[in-house]
Amino acid sequence: MSDYKNMREYTHEEFVDLVMSLSEEELLKLSANYGGYPVLFRMALDNRINHIPFIQTGAAIIIRNENEQILLQERTDRNKWGLPGGCQDLGEDLRVTAVRETFEETGIRLDPNSIELIDTLSGESRKNSYPNGDIVYNNTSLYLADISNVDEKSLKGDSETKRLKFFIPDEVPENLMDSDLIKSYLSYTLRNKR
Repeated sequence: MSDYKNMREYTHEEFVDLVMSLSEEELLKLSANYGGYPVLFRMALDNRINHIPFIQTGAAIIIRNENEQILLQERTDRNKWGLPGGCQDLGEDLRVTAVRETFEETGIRLDPNSIELIDTLSGESRKNSYPNGDIVYNNTSLYLADISNVDEKSLKGDSETKRLKFFIPDEVPENLMDSDLIKSYLSYTLRNKR
């Protein structure tokens, strides 16, 4: 897969021709290099219809430290804070999506069997517009992982990550893109006081 150019270096027609020439297995490998299968799919859409909203499935995760703080990621593409998470790949269990995205965006390794489902969110609150104009409605499974002894300075994000920081849940930054997910987490903590 290293023979391929950066996704943004292709013309739309070149990219569509490339996608059409690949098998399902090759598409999955290519999509791993280009931000996941839904991103690959969106990039193959004709520019005349990229404004048509579509549904996208994914996972996000609340990573909570021993001080009850949650980890947020400041994203490079929007200069907003959000939870680690992303799109589900074809055939991928959503727990695996959450764990994979956590590792890619923070460097934290988690076991898919050790995370807890908090909620599944969908609808208008999960509407998202990407910088290129794509509009999606995300169906997001929100998970929780408790961790300890993690120094945020040792965390490593990917190209989507400007920085990572732990916050007290009631004191998250105002420029937040996942406020509905944080609200769901806060409701969960009220229902399940430790």
